Amino acid sequence: MQYNCELQHYKGIPLRLIHRKYNDMKAKRFVINETNQNVWIPNKHLEEDGTIKQGENLEYIFLKAHNQLKIAGYELAYRPIKER
Repeated sequence: MQYNCELQHYKGIPLRLIHRKYNDMKAKRFVINETNQNVWIPNKHLEEDGTIKQGENLEYIFLKAHNQLKIAGYELAYRPIKER
């Protein structure tokens, strides 16, 4: 399987798929903004090659990963509801 490891963007956040064997895994791992911070995106939001599907709503994933986003340089992009 050839994966799409090119830089992708979701609402201005650069994401790159980490190339590894995903076999029967239910999600794929992406690095945020070319840093060591990463986020797992469920396969239901991805094409078979790891490309993020058009029009997918990934807000809930980034709300959970607000610390990773902050470390990756996106402090104001997503904040937990309690902080808003």
